[in-house]
Amino acid sequence: MPDPIKRTEKVHIDELSCKATSTVQWFLENRSATHPVTHNNELEVFICGENAFRDIAEKIKAAKHSIDICCWGFDPGMELVRDQGKDTWPRGETYGDLLIAAGKRKPKVTIRLLVWYSKLGSPAALNMPGYSHGTNPWRSVGGSNEADQIGAERSVALLREKYRTPAVTLRAIGTPARGTGTVGTITPESLAAMAREEYCHNWFRAAFSGLLTGISIQTRAGDQASIEKSLVGEKYKPGGLGDLEAERTGMLKVGTHHQKTLLIDYDYMGGAKAVGYVKGLNSVTDYWDTEDHWIEDPKRECAGEREAREAVQVDKGKKADAGFRTFKPYRDYACRISGGALACVYANFVRAWGRAGGDILIDDLATIPSALKRKGIPGTHSSIQIVRTQPEEQDKTAKEMYFLATDTAANATGYLYIENQYFQYQEWAERLIQARKNVMARWKAACPAAGKTKGDMPLLHVFIVMPVAERAQMVPRTYDTLGVLGQQAGMTGQAELIDKENKRVHTGVSRDDTGRPTGAVYAKPTVVEYANGIDKPSILALEQKYGLKVAVAMLQASGYDQRRMRYREIYIHSKLLLVDDSFFSLGSANLNQRSMAVDSEINLATNDAKRATDLRRNIWGKLSGGTVDGKNGSAAEIAGEFLKWTAIMAINLGLKRTSRPMTGFLLPLEDNRSATLRLG
Repeated sequence: MPDPIKRTEKVHIDELSCKATSTVQWFLENRSATHPVTHNNELEVFICGENAFRDIAEKIKAAKHSIDICCWGFDPGMELVRDQGKDTWPRGETYGDLLIAAGKRKPKVTIRLLVWYSKLGSPAALNMPGYSHGTNPWRSVGGSNEADQIGAERSVALLREKYRTPAVTLRAIGTPARGTGTVGTITPESLAAMAREEYCHNWFRAAFSGLLTGISIQTRAGDQASIEKSLVGEKYKPGGLGDLEAERTGMLKVGTHHQKTLLIDYDYMGGAKAVGYVKGLNSVTDYWDTEDHWIEDPKRECAGEREAREAVQVDKGKKADAGFRTFKPYRDYACRISGGALACVYANFVRAWGRAGGDILIDDLATIPSALKRKGIPGTHSSIQIVRTQPEEQDKTAKEMYFLATDTAANATGYLYIENQYFQYQEWAERLIQARKNVMARWKAACPAAGKTKGDMPLLHVFIVMPVAERAQMVPRTYDTLGVLGQQAGMTGQAELIDKENKRVHTGVSRDDTGRPTGAVYAKPTVVEYANGIDKPSILALEQKYGLKVAVAMLQASGYDQRRMRYREIYIHSKLLLVDDSFFSLGSANLNQRSMAVDSEINLATNDAKRATDLRRNIWGKLSGGTVDGKNGSAAEIAGEFLKWTAIMAINLGLKRTSRPMTGFLLPLEDNRSATLRLG
C-alpha cells in the first residue's frame, strides 16, 4: 500500500545511459491543498531568547495595524530586551507594556492574544503569571481610569511609595543578586517581585475586562473528544494496564495548546509590511537567555526555591550545593518569516481564535493579501511549508513531516541532527530503523552488479541533543525510545531498575534484595515487561545491520562561581530537526506523543540549503566550544566530525569529574533516575 505522505513520481530512464533523474521529496506534497508550499519567503532564524525577543520587540514597536499572538503561555511582566545595568525588575520594557503602547497608538493597533489555559494544567504549568498563579497581589486595579495607568515602572513606584523608600537607596543597599540588602523588612528583590506580581495580575484583570485599549484576549483548553479521536491512529496508545492508565488520563484531560506564533500587520497595505514568527520559545520569562548560557546571569530572573533545590551533589562526601541565584540557562529557537507562508500562520490563528470564542474572520487560503503572492526568486527566497498538530481539525502534518524527513535522511549518507526537549516517541525511532533497514536491503541487492560489498555502505550519522527527562515519570518513555536506537546506556537508573526487577523473580514469588521470599505474589512492573520486549541493538549491530552511528548528548555550562568550579544543566527546550545541509524544521512540536497527536503544535519546514548549512555550522560550533562545525558537510567530513563530537563529550566528562572547565557544553547523556509510572 502506498505511503500517503509520499508522492508518486514517474521517472524516465535513458535507454543509452541507463540513467534517470529524480528529485528528493522534502515537503508533504500530497497535503498541498491545505498546507501549501510557498516559494517567496524571506527567512531569519534566531538562536535563543535574547536575539529572538529583541527582534520581536522591534517589530511590535513598528506595528501599524494588527498584532496576533498565539501562545502556550503569556507573561506580561517579561522584559523582551534587558538592560545590562539593572539587576531587578523591570530591566527593560515589558511585553505587557509593549502591547499597551501599541493599543494606544494612533492609528490604533488591534491586538488579539490567544493563550492556552486549563484549570487543571495551568496552576502547575505556571504559564500565565498573574492569572494561573500570583493572583493575590498587594493591590488590585478596578475601573478604566486605573487600568489606563497600568505600567511596570508605575507598579514599582507605587510600592516604593508604600514603603517610603527612595529608589536610590534600594539600588545601593547590599548585593541585589544575593538578596542581602534590606530596607526594614523588604529587600530590593522582594520589592521587585511584589511589584511584578501586582502588575501581571492587574494587567490580566484589565485585559479580560476589556479595559486595555486595543487588546482582546481569549483562552483555550484542549478538547478531550478531539484528542481521543486523534490518538486512535497512534501505533502505541498512551496508558495501559493498571499503574500506566494515568498517562492516558493526563493526555485526555490536560491537552495543551502549544503553538507559538506571532503575526504583525498581516493585511496592512496588502500585506506589504506583514511579518510573522514561528517559535519554540514561550512568551514567559524563563525562556530568556543568551547563546553563552552562563551558569549565573543577572539578566535572567532571580532564583527562588526551585533554583535553591536545583543543584545536586555529584560525589558522595562533598559539601551539599547551595543552589543558584538566577534561573537556569534555556535553549530554543525562533524564525521570522515574511512572505506567502504567513497565510497559513494567519489561517491557523483565525480558526483557533474563532473556536475560543473570538470574532470569526475569513481564513480562506485563497484570499491572501496581494504582497504575499509575489513571485519567488530562487536563491533569494525560501520555500516553506507550515505543518501542524491540531486535534480539533485532525491535522497531524507535523508528525508526517518528521517521518518524511527521517525517511529522506535515511536514504542519504550524511547526518541527521535532532535537538529536542523530549526524546520519547518510540514510533519515530522505529521509523528510522526500518528506513535504514530498507536502504541496507537495497544496497545489498545492488552490491554484486556494482562490485561493492555490504561493508562499503556509507553510514548515516545521527546527532541527538536532549535534556534529562523533565520528570522522573518520563524516564520510561525516554529509555524505550533510546533503546530502539541502542542508546539506552545513558539512562543508568532505569537500566538498573530493569535489571534488578528481571533478577528478582524466578518462580512467581516476590523476593527482597537479599533473595529471601517476602510471602507476596510478585508482579513485575509493566514498564519493565514493556522494555524487555524492545529490540535494543548493540552499537556494533547498529552500524553493521543499519549503517547507523548515533551520539546522544546533553548540555551543561561550566564556570567558576562562589570561588569554585560549578556545572549547571542547560535546559533544552528546542524542537529543531536538521538534515544533510538540505532541510530543517523548527517550531513548537516536540518528539513525543503529546506533540504528534494530543497538543496543538505548529512548525515550519524548509529546504533552504544555505540557511541549513549556516545553522549547522553555528550550532555545532557553539555547542562544541569551536572544535566541531561539520566543515563543508561532505560525507567524509561529517564522519570525521562525528568522531570529534563524541570525543569532546568524553573529554568534557573527564574534565567535569576533575572539577575543571569544559570545552563548550557537550556531555554524554546521563540520567540516574528510574520510574515504574509512565508519562509521555
